[in-house]
Amino acid sequence: MLFDTVVALTTPRMKAAMAVVRLSGNEAFSILSKMVRKDVSSLERRKAIYGSIYQDKENKNTLIDKCVYILFDASNSYTGEDTVEFYLHGSLIVVDELISTCIKYGAKQALGGEFSAKAYYHNKMDLIEAEGINSLINALTKRQKDFALKTVTGTNSSFLKELKEDLNLLEAEIEVDIDYPEYEESQTIEESLKDKLPKISEKAKSLLASSKRSKYLVNGIKVAIIGEPNVGKSTLLNSLIGYDKAIVSDIPGTTRDAVEGVVEYHGLVFNLFDTAGIRDKAGKIEKIGIEKSYKIAYDADVILLLENPEYVLSDEKFIALIKNKPTVKVSTKKDIYGNSDNADVSISKDEVNIGKIFDLIETKLDMEKFNDIGLSSHREIEMLESFSLCLEDALNDLSNNMSVDVIEIKLLKASSILDELMGVSSTIEDVYSTIFKNFCVGK
Repeated sequence: MLFDTVVALTTPRMKAAMAVVRLSGNEAFSILSKMVRKDVSSLERRKAIYGSIYQDKENKNTLIDKCVYILFDASNSYTGEDTVEFYLHGSLIVVDELISTCIKYGAKQALGGEFSAKAYYHNKMDLIEAEGINSLINALTKRQKDFALKTVTGTNSSFLKELKEDLNLLEAEIEVDIDYPEYEESQTIEESLKDKLPKISEKAKSLLASSKRSKYLVNGIKVAIIGEPNVGKSTLLNSLIGYDKAIVSDIPGTTRDAVEGVVEYHGLVFNLFDTAGIRDKAGKIEKIGIEKSYKIAYDADVILLLENPEYVLSDEKFIALIKNKPTVKVSTKKDIYGNSDNADVSISKDEVNIGKIFDLIETKLDMEKFNDIGLSSHREIEMLESFSLCLEDALNDLSNNMSVDVIEIKLLKASSILDELMGVSSTIEDVYSTIFKNFCVGK
């Protein structure tokens, strides 16, 4: 993959005013030279050029399109390779002719993510920045976009690099203490570890906590609306999304399947699910709906539990589930029963207090503590957890007066996890490099 010259449509595959095709690899300029009548070697880089593109430049009857194209040398391209980008008329016939012509002259069809993979392999970005590109492409709100840009532009990578540097310095001190016992410091190595290791661990914990919240920003918040029949679930869904989507009826069991609605609030995307009412006296079809309700509730990030004096959830299976879930308790039919002291918020069909409900959901998920810094993919969060656990193990060893070389093993393991997270490699030589850079050893 790394050495292939590849080509692909980079805009959506649909009829449009314009389409963009990217050709990247060592043979990109050579392939272009077979399709244009201009001298490619003399064309200015990073400048828009207008001209004709042919399936065979020697045959005028094989014209693909008159378009704009730009040449990028490897040092200035997205992929880190020689690249040509074509800005064509948006006919899929034109696009397919261009791509098939590039393939005829030696290119391969690019796989999903291959251009970004090339950029990573050519050190144009690290893995964290590469994963941020996908978040940026899928952003639905300005807040999601701003968060993704912090990843793409290296803010999160910089934080991880600082952690890595802190660890390298600490490991370097240990190596100095082991290899150069005559090298005197104002602090013993044990004192230095007790001073610096907790700070590094706290940084890691803070990033992990923020990253766990960032998944709600990137992926949206899944909210299950749970309660008995006729408690007001469908009415609430319609109020939250701003239009009538769920059927509202005083007949119990009207909602037998989940009804989904999506709404944005504070830059967060809320995926709301109105579920089948939960009751013992349910028919065969209704029971299937109740089982679906349980699955939705199980998978949800937060529960909106609707109750009032007339309808109180009694199903033990759901009660047990809700105990382990962030839950906002909503008392309905306020116009009949008044405010409830046992609920987080009381509502009626004419007074829903939408903003407060969304604010309560954010509070239950600790989103007010989220500072828009963090990682968001499952891989990243899983590795951050392992990294933080390694540091905790090292702290436990330190508090149990374990030897310094045992603690160093834990720190080296933590460094290795951090390298894997960022997609880089380092060795003990990096520690030695830090030693000689920061200490007056061998003077």
